[in-house]
Amino acid sequence: MHYIKILSMAIGISSLWSCTAKAQISALEAKPKHVIVIGFDGLSPAGLENATTPNFHKIMQEGASTLHARAVLPSSSSTNWASMIMGAGPEQHGITSNSWEKNNFVLPAVTQSEDFLFPTIFHLIDKQIPNAEIGAIYHWDGFGRLFEKSAVDYDVNPKTEDETAKVANAYISDKKPTFTFIHFDHNDHAGHEYGHGSPEYYKSVEKADELLGAVMEVIKKSGMENETLVIISSDHGGVAMGHGGESLEEVEIPFILWGKMIKKNFKIIDPVYQYDNAATVAFALGLRTPKAWIGKPVKNAFVGFSEMDDYPLTERLKEPIMFPKAVYNKKAGGLFDIVAEISIENPNQDGKIFFTVDGTMPTKFSKAYTTPFNTNQNTVVKSAIFKNGKISSMVSEAYYRVKSKKLLAPVTYELFYLDNLSSIPSLESRIPDSKGSCFEITTDGLKEEIKRNTAIRFRTQIRIEKAGSYTFYTRSDDGSKLWVNAVEVVDNDGDHGVRVKDGSIVLKEGMHPMEIVYFNAGGGGWLDVFYESKDIPKQIIPTTVLNAQ
Repeated sequence: MHYIKILSMAIGISSLWSCTAKAQISALEAKPKHVIVIGFDGLSPAGLENATTPNFHKIMQEGASTLHARAVLPSSSSTNWASMIMGAGPEQHGITSNSWEKNNFVLPAVTQSEDFLFPTIFHLIDKQIPNAEIGAIYHWDGFGRLFEKSAVDYDVNPKTEDETAKVANAYISDKKPTFTFIHFDHNDHAGHEYGHGSPEYYKSVEKADELLGAVMEVIKKSGMENETLVIISSDHGGVAMGHGGESLEEVEIPFILWGKMIKKNFKIIDPVYQYDNAATVAFALGLRTPKAWIGKPVKNAFVGFSEMDDYPLTERLKEPIMFPKAVYNKKAGGLFDIVAEISIENPNQDGKIFFTVDGTMPTKFSKAYTTPFNTNQNTVVKSAIFKNGKISSMVSEAYYRVKSKKLLAPVTYELFYLDNLSSIPSLESRIPDSKGSCFEITTDGLKEEIKRNTAIRFRTQIRIEKAGSYTFYTRSDDGSKLWVNAVEVVDNDGDHGVRVKDGSIVLKEGMHPMEIVYFNAGGGGWLDVFYESKDIPKQIIPTTVLNAQ
């Protein structure tokens, strides 16, 4: 009897395996004849959530999707478009910044399909599918240097998003290609010019929705609908007028699949990374992938596949909103006369807010928020949503600085309009275009326009009340440097998006001269400065510890 039970279990397991295997084999046999990847440069999940996007949402309902896929770091365009088509990250393909060129790089690719270029999905399709028709239509000309030209039959760089859609639609209708890659760049333009989260940015997302609808209509009219897989994604999101950093706003991207072999109205709960895009295309077309690729196909989105994992995506509630709210690069909180009101809101239907006022991380033992309250001191507030005794959101932070109405602005600045800036310029022999004074070391609120090729030198003194080691941070777009006592403490130089760099110095009690030089090469500009010590939580340097030189 015991033997019979074991035999029955074995037969059952074998049958279950056989059914699963047959379903997977059947799914693979039904692979699509056409794959179209549509990439929207700078399209963020917030864009899809806050703009009116009926076509995106219709495709998500008809297919599989996640709004929590992740870009690779740095969250810049070249690095991420390369990862999307190469099935690997910058550590493998070596494209670590937008300055990458075949004759200008630091890190060589671990393997190559042609001189200095890591093998892409274009190359794999060209080598493994006889007579494959392959097209690349890209709005941003920089995309054209990232793939093997010899692998592509149709290679076009239109000048506008409308022309890109027109050319792509004509190509799809006429050639019915095996693989088409379409790149739109206008969302990124709007993000850099107007700011992510601005009405203009959301309008650009709605334009993306229209363009997507036009491409989908051509797929249906061409007779390819039942034999096509469409993948829609992005290279990065953004914060304020830039990207390149490590925040979720910059790193999270949408990943949407539709068509042949794809489950309907399916929410992808597995982690998805930028380099999984190419791996998914290869899987759908039945291609062999190089061992150098690290991307994995998103199999659970395909009919016949259901691979359970012990570590799915962590579900996060939205973090608390602290008032005054963060706006673009400006942190929540602000500078107030005499007293500041601290108000926090839970944007979710669930959970409870817990907070601290000393810069420490909130826990379930912290104070629960009920009503607004006031402070007459410089205060760092951190808050999070807790559910069932566990933290269930990202932590929100706000910096409240309080000053006397009689306080005179302790920071002086000199502003210079220059040319072709890519790093901190020498300002010693230059005459400033403008001078002024301000309460804090920041570009926020200056009367002058921070336009392309602007440099600013800030000077003040910082009062140290207790001797010890102090860490200073500059958070800037583009570069910045900070000196204390004429010693360079922070080097955050270079042309980049909002980025934080820090450095430490031991200071005695008393006044210490401080200088910060910042420049904006182009696009959005930003600077603010933080400090901390053993006894002082990290915070925007408050005006009350500064004195004019």
